[in-house]
Amino acid sequence: GVLELERRAVCQAKALTTAAAAATPPAAGGALASRALTLYQYEICPFCNKVKAVLDYFDVPYATVDVNPLTKAELKFSADYKKVPVLTAASPDLQLNDSADILAHVLTQLKEAGALPERAAFDSPEAQRWSAWVDKQLAVYIYPNITRSFHESQQAFAYVEDVPHFSALDKLANRYVGALAMVFAQGKIKKKYNIVDERAEMFAKLREWSVEVGDRRFHGGDQPDLADLSVYGCLRGIKATSTHAQIMAETDLQPWYQRVEAAVGSSSRISRT
Repeated sequence: GVLELERRAVCQAKALTTAAAAATPPAAGGALASRALTLYQYEICPFCNKVKAVLDYFDVPYATVDVNPLTKAELKFSADYKKVPVLTAASPDLQLNDSADILAHVLTQLKEAGALPERAAFDSPEAQRWSAWVDKQLAVYIYPNITRSFHESQQAFAYVEDVPHFSALDKLANRYVGALAMVFAQGKIKKKYNIVDERAEMFAKLREWSVEVGDRRFHGGDQPDLADLSVYGCLRGIKATSTHAQIMAETDLQPWYQRVEAAVGSSSRISRT
């Protein structure tokens, strides 16, 4: 009766709590809190989102600065590198370019602070291989899939409306001029990477990942590893697009995605400018 239903509800709640705790990493934010990390980014950039997924998972506080895709004025301090992500840190002053170098530095800092006791498992050679696979194979298909039409490009650029320091003109230019430029550039990107059917080829790549994870809760086993967070971050970056909705609806990745989402938890971003 009622008592039996209550007992079952308590058991289910305990099971969910235990599963979430098992997937939660050791508290690590304090290890890098004094560094004043700032990530220069595009909100939809798959490489930026790889970095943010790792920082969020380990509860490392960081600030973000949205770079204007049309002017890149926010990167004027960086003389020779005008791409994203760029990570800067204080104490000591530091600038790191490219997601691979940024993540290598962050994981090393966490390990040296004793906040990443099982790095061998989290950052195993296999996890690193799949993280590189995200950069060289999966991320390549994100751009041509979110820019197939002007409407889809506008979806991708919708995030500019939430950038605090963008003027009304910046937002208007990116929503229309930027979106149109992305549509025109789509063909060049497809040609560069020999992409014929961007949708079908992206789904083929996602099937590779699905097969790799198999029946495991995560690629890392009971806890997410670098590979899980890299793929998750790449996909989370486009969550406001119809491409993301189709991925969730037409692949078997949604349960895995939701498990990683729960393990990562809320963002540790402390400010956005």
